[in-house]
Amino acid sequence: MKFKHFYTAIILRLAIVVILSATGGYVIAKYQMYIVGIVIFVFVIISCIGLIRYINKINKWIAFFLMGIENEDTTIKIPAKTGNKAIDDIFKGMQNLNRIFKQTKIDIINQEQYFKSVINQSATGLLSVNTKGRVVNVNPAAVSLTGLQEYHHINLLSKINIALPDFIGKVMQNKVEQTGVFENRQGQKLLFKISHLAQTNDTVTLIAVSDITKELDTREVDAWIKLSRTLSHEIMNNITPITTLSQVISGYFSDNNINEIDKQIIDNTVKGLKVIEERSVALMNFVNNYRKFTKLPEPHFEKTNISEIIENSIVVIGSYNYFDKIKVIKDIPKDVFFITDGNLLSQVIINVLKNAYEAIIENNISDGFIKTELLFAENQITIEISNNGGKISPETAEQIFTPFFTTKETGSGIGLSLSKQILMHMNGDVILRNTAGDLTSFLITLS
Repeated sequence: MKFKHFYTAIILRLAIVVILSATGGYVIAKYQMYIVGIVIFVFVIISCIGLIRYINKINKWIAFFLMGIENEDTTIKIPAKTGNKAIDDIFKGMQNLNRIFKQTKIDIINQEQYFKSVINQSATGLLSVNTKGRVVNVNPAAVSLTGLQEYHHINLLSKINIALPDFIGKVMQNKVEQTGVFENRQGQKLLFKISHLAQTNDTVTLIAVSDITKELDTREVDAWIKLSRTLSHEIMNNITPITTLSQVISGYFSDNNINEIDKQIIDNTVKGLKVIEERSVALMNFVNNYRKFTKLPEPHFEKTNISEIIENSIVVIGSYNYFDKIKVIKDIPKDVFFITDGNLLSQVIINVLKNAYEAIIENNISDGFIKTELLFAENQITIEISNNGGKISPETAEQIFTPFFTTKETGSGIGLSLSKQILMHMNGDVILRNTAGDLTSFLITLS
């Protein structure tokens, strides 16, 4: 399509319209040749339409150009000259814009390929999920760690842990950033970090997956080092006064001083013996607690009603003072059976419930509640116990399963560490996760 001699073409078309109109009017007025006049006016209309189309060709080019930009098509060829300087300038600007868009498109493609290469080579698994729970993008590391492919649904993550899809679903619904650690069947401990990216028409959930098994193993070594220091500290705190007082009392009754014993020495001896007794009892209690931790009973596996175990554990905690002021929320399906040791599991559940109760009471939460939820599949059980007794600080969370670590004045520091050891002995685990607000949750899993 050519636009040479734009003004000439416009003037000629206008002249034709004027001449035909005048001719048609003259024929009708002078000779009453109505049919000929009508034919002439038809040609006038056709000429007008041709004139309009000729002018609109420029508008069509602009429309085609804008549609091409909208559809990311930069292959449209734009005329170089039309015979009109103003229009030529417009086309020249369109050509420059088209060139810029084409280069920008190339730059974006190159940048996408670069970032895709970086993401694909990353040791951290990365995947994005749409609001329907479908995987939109996934890198090889995420495929290796989770088994998910593009277009898979996050419900398939139940193969790793039955509670994982529900955990991700709640985070997606609340649109908050959250992290959680889940162990797969190969013994890998996977850290899931979830964040959100708002787009024009949708919100994409970004999930980063890392294998932190080595890091956790290192922490376990650190925990044993801390344990040995705790043992040394606790034993020395009890043995030192016993040794010192024993030497002092022995000196009272040596051969040289036997004749100088008076009431003061006897009173001091009685006091010293009481202190020795107290320290000895404290040391015995400490050793007994340590024996509980190191000598776990062998689990007796049998078909167990998990629902009943949880209900009974709640009844046990219900006997504590002021427990009637705490709201109990239960989401426990009836008669869920699983092969496990009911007595040991009950010990763990009671301990976690007791910690939740103490957190609410100690922090004077007026509207305190404890929520217990049971999730089950054919080969996995997850019990989630949540409370609003306040978040656990990151510093405390790192040591909460360390033996003999406690933030309570009268606590022994073996409850959670013992619970973890019991569950690991039964092919399970207990993990802590801080959720939105002041809600703290413990996940008890069995597989």
